[in-house]
Amino acid sequence: MTRTFKDIKGKLSLDCDVVVVGTGAGGASCAHRLARAGKSVVIIEEGSPITPDRFTTDSWAAMRQLYRDGGMRAMGGKMVIPTLQARVVGGTTVVNSAICFRLPDDVLDEWVETEKLEGLTPEGLAPLFEEVEEIANISQEDDDYLGMNNLLMQRGCENIGWKGEKIYRNSRGCRGCGVCMSGCVDGAKMSVDRCFIPRFLELGGELVTDCRIEKILVRNGRALGVTGTMIDPESLEPSRSSVEVRARATVIACGAMGTPVLLQKNNLANSSGLVGRNLCNHTATGMVGFFKEDVYAWDGVNQGYCCDAFRKDGFIIEVAWAPPDVIGIRLPGFGIRHKDGMARLKNMVLWGAMIRAKTQGTVKARKNGWSPAIIYNMTNRDARLMQISMKATADLLFAAGCEYICPGIHKVPSELYRRDKARLIMEANLKAEDFSPIGNHPNGTCRMSGDPKRGVVDSYGRSHDIERLFIADASIFPNSPGVNPQVTIMALAAHVADHIGQTI
Repeated sequence: MTRTFKDIKGKLSLDCDVVVVGTGAGGASCAHRLARAGKSVVIIEEGSPITPDRFTTDSWAAMRQLYRDGGMRAMGGKMVIPTLQARVVGGTTVVNSAICFRLPDDVLDEWVETEKLEGLTPEGLAPLFEEVEEIANISQEDDDYLGMNNLLMQRGCENIGWKGEKIYRNSRGCRGCGVCMSGCVDGAKMSVDRCFIPRFLELGGELVTDCRIEKILVRNGRALGVTGTMIDPESLEPSRSSVEVRARATVIACGAMGTPVLLQKNNLANSSGLVGRNLCNHTATGMVGFFKEDVYAWDGVNQGYCCDAFRKDGFIIEVAWAPPDVIGIRLPGFGIRHKDGMARLKNMVLWGAMIRAKTQGTVKARKNGWSPAIIYNMTNRDARLMQISMKATADLLFAAGCEYICPGIHKVPSELYRRDKARLIMEANLKAEDFSPIGNHPNGTCRMSGDPKRGVVDSYGRSHDIERLFIADASIFPNSPGVNPQVTIMALAAHVADHIGQTI
């Protein structure tokens, strides 16, 4: 059963075994697994259910429709770094590029050793990854739909001798229209609203949308459920209608930004002082390249190939694409110069480098409202890694046969026409503010640790402070995984669900 804003007048009261707050990668996976185990489960989501026929390819309209803060959310500090999170049933899985990597074994081993985690091994998680991949239909995309943008990176990797591969994606029937960030208009992307949530509902689960959870109910140190206010999906204003869910276990899965804010607003689960701290991400930036041949980068999967030769060094390079009004931001110049560059859109590619950043930021609830204050000051170490990754991206573009590149880096010429000139990227004295990055995949703000002084939750997502309160989203990562995280979030959420199912 699904209840939306129009279905609830006054107060709705529900009782269940488990209430899950959030329908993104973590919440949906956790709820589905619990329902399949025979538990009665209610999911609460602040956003609305939006079907593919309502998506738009107008990127700015899509921002207002699907993203928190109208797509204008940013991390502050010594520079402004945009960071995007969705506000819709399915969470950010609805607007990402369908990229699906398993958590690398070496990263998991690092987490386990550093944080003294238990019950987490590559062998133990393998069945969970396999199940996620089956439900979300994860596979490498058919060559017929890759498009030249991806094939050119493949060519570059082969020419330069670097390891590359087609990216595994959660899709079914993708035709490569290249506008994933606006929601899949064909319904081909198997975001969790199209795979886990329908299965959850078929198992008898209940979904309440358009509801902002504001209070976590706690008595004698035990979580008892949640209460929230219904939000008008048109005005985004709170209404007089409300929801209360009483549950034997409470799971918070609001993401690395939303989960710490909810806990801070309730003054809960923070004996470690780490709620909202340790904000990590994959800081990324893009580089435009122009080819003499026609590329038509919009015709094909927007992110279907990557160079992962340097993953263990801290970065990977991925193909990227976006609508012209977004791509245009990456081009240098104004007026005629910028117009002439955009006139060659058919010859253009955009490739991005994503670093496993070590910088730690903070997420803090504001006194008024639910949009957090986010502070993130990229360190010199991460700026240097960004510089190295951009040099590698330039080398790869030229190896693919690029005519010239636009590095998009201050202190570096706006256009470079020969591969030997890419050395200027490394020769420049670059600081963090010389780049124009985006903060992808926020995580770590309620990190897991076997030591209550070092973490907000334990190895099973269970709060160190509040009995029967759990977290199942990217906020429990000890640090960034170094690869796109949605599959890892789903698998760890299933791991959390298994523990809940065995203990309540």
